[in-house]
Amino acid sequence: MKKLTLLTGMLFLFIVSSCRDVVNTVLDVLPPFDVPFSTTIEVPFAAVSTTSYTRAPELEMNIDLDAKIKEQNQNFSINNLKSVKLNALTVEYVSSQLGNKLDVIKNANLYIKSPNQPEKLIASVQNNTNPNSITFSSNDAELIDYFRTNKNSLIIEVMASRPSTDVIKMKLNTGFKIRVQL
Repeated sequence: MKKLTLLTGMLFLFIVSSCRDVVNTVLDVLPPFDVPFSTTIEVPFAAVSTTSYTRAPELEMNIDLDAKIKEQNQNFSINNLKSVKLNALTVEYVSSQLGNKLDVIKNANLYIKSPNQPEKLIASVQNNTNPNSITFSSNDAELIDYFRTNKNSLIIEVMASRPSTDVIKMKLNTGFKIRVQL
């Protein structure tokens, strides 16, 4: 009898969780879509430490998700926004003044910022050795509150792998996965 009760309970939980997935899929008014953002930045390495992080200047993104949602379907707006998560983040080497490449960056963190919201760590990389590109690991954080406004920015901080004096130009490529529901 105890086994029958346990099996019935497990079956009920499976059905309830499956129904929730079906309801969420029906409520998705648009298929999830990506919003890319790319920019080229210069990071000075004159005072970058090998034991602590140094912040680069803030990168204004100013992504207007209301406009991006309306591009997908005019009937929906920022009010229908259900989820925003970092999908991808890579940094590619462009050039440098003294010939250093991205392997001079040992560790890096990326934060997001918007008015009335605290800075939030959204991605990081540890022990980088690649001279041409860096792929960050996302922490899968929900970022919806940072995109309710189009005043949003990124902050990158780096720790050097060795003492260096240089200015490295790099291209930052990000993508945000957007979900819109009724």
